[in-house]
Amino acid sequence: MPGTRWVLSVCCLIVPATAQSQLQRGDSLRVLSEAHSAQSRFERGRRESLPRTGQPDSHPCETLIGRMCHWREDGSEKPRPETGSIVRARQSLIATLARLNAVSPGDDWIAGERVRYMIEAGEDSAAVSVARSCAPPRWYCKALLGYALHASERYGDAAAAFDSALAKMPADERCRWNDISLLLDDDERASYDALPCGQRDSVEQRFWDLAKPSFAVLGNDRRTEHFSRLLLADLSETAENAYGLPWGDDLREMLIRYGEPLWYSVAWPGPYTTFQTPIGHDRLPSFHFAAEMEGDSAHWDAYAPVARELYAPPYIDTLAPLDAQFAMMKRGDSALVVAVYSDTTLGSAVLGVSGTPGDTSGAGAHHGHVRRAHSRWKGEMVAMEAFDPVRLSDARARVWLAPPHHATGAPDLSTLLLFTADSSATVETLDDALAHALTSTDLRGTRRLGLYWEVYGAEAPDSASDRSVPAMGADSDSVAVATPDSLSAATPDSSSVLVTVTRIDGGAMRWLGQALHITGRDSPLAVRWQDTNGKSGIASHSVVLDLARLPEGTYRVSVAVGGDDAHQTRISREIRLR
Repeated sequence: MPGTRWVLSVCCLIVPATAQSQLQRGDSLRVLSEAHSAQSRFERGRRESLPRTGQPDSHPCETLIGRMCHWREDGSEKPRPETGSIVRARQSLIATLARLNAVSPGDDWIAGERVRYMIEAGEDSAAVSVARSCAPPRWYCKALLGYALHASERYGDAAAAFDSALAKMPADERCRWNDISLLLDDDERASYDALPCGQRDSVEQRFWDLAKPSFAVLGNDRRTEHFSRLLLADLSETAENAYGLPWGDDLREMLIRYGEPLWYSVAWPGPYTTFQTPIGHDRLPSFHFAAEMEGDSAHWDAYAPVARELYAPPYIDTLAPLDAQFAMMKRGDSALVVAVYSDTTLGSAVLGVSGTPGDTSGAGAHHGHVRRAHSRWKGEMVAMEAFDPVRLSDARARVWLAPPHHATGAPDLSTLLLFTADSSATVETLDDALAHALTSTDLRGTRRLGLYWEVYGAEAPDSASDRSVPAMGADSDSVAVATPDSLSAATPDSSSVLVTVTRIDGGAMRWLGQALHITGRDSPLAVRWQDTNGKSGIASHSVVLDLARLPEGTYRVSVAVGGDDAHQTRISREIRLR
């Protein structure tokens, strides 16, 4: 019997490229839909297990943004630990997202949510590894890596990753990511929004330089925190959120300005309500690091009660003021910045200038320490910090320091440096002045105040003048003027120097008392002399004022150098006599 041969004939099904692409797209959509379903289940389960806290209406609504109300907490409400069911549900979600990410490695949303929940679970190092495996390499992968590195407190690496992402972005996307309008006050925002995107770079750079939380930490984590919030906002746009609300501009603005909450709770329902929207609790303590701009100057109020933006660095639990005095001296085309700060054991001292760490070594001063740094001869933010990474404390002083404005033909001066003149030591150089420099403009006990400044374009470093002048009491009806007869008139080879001390406190009630002759009038105290002009180099000048007869109060000490008012350069400091 002849054998029988079974032949299996396999025919290949040829699928057109367009149909194959549609099949792949359909698979990707099914994978993405499964990821969305898993994420939604987790957030719904989280809301059902949130701890109960007090009624939200017991807090004032400080900032209303659409449907959302934000207020600063005082720290009395401590974070509640998550239930075991939430922890297990998150781990299950992370495993699901990992499986789906392997099936669809090019899906940005799945990769982003996977990294997000790993960071939320405290798996920072693993999140960095996952972000590094993001494929194919593109700007989004760099941004995701920056987010993971920021969460791992590797701020310098995070900045490099975000900068790489920005460089790879299309122009319109880069403009959207660089936009800081939500962080600006109304007046600043109006002028910023009026600028074309390509002309905003200098404004944005200055904003981040001035908002740097600490010069003792590598990188600018306020900026990388902002980019991390932007990434989370993009992910949240098509995701379920802990509030159970449809995503909108209000939720996005809350996230950009105040960050993602550390934990959530739900209030006990009232007598006429059966449902309460979850409450997001910020990380504490949080600070307002952005500068408040005033023309070409700036000031900082980290504890502003109502702030446009807030950030809680994980390395700072305490932010305290530090007594310090700053001065800027011209050195060629650049500047020497000096800081004299109070002796402290809070931590290592760092002098920072507009985002660039300064020289942390320095000589001792009479009542503290001295640090020096180089900068541009222009307005800069200068900060002196004593940072303790063990106690998570940062003591800091931060000022806007700028060269004195001088008109054409007026002399070029340094800023003013104050020193104590209680000793008999003479002050002829900057080092002499720094050896006796004050660490605070509050004068307690001493009434002999020394002023040091430099004039540029003068030829003799050894032409320093050192004068001691007793100032008359503020209850005097006359202005004290000391003008040597031989130097009473300015000549082409000399400049007039006028030192004044004027009381500036008291307010309306003091002014009214003086107008009614109930209290004595405050008369400005003045000292005038002539100095010889030089041709080149640096001339050091100092004067000592005896303020023993002045009452307690706030005064402005000013030095004017030059000819007539139109050709004078003025420098001043405020002091407080106690």
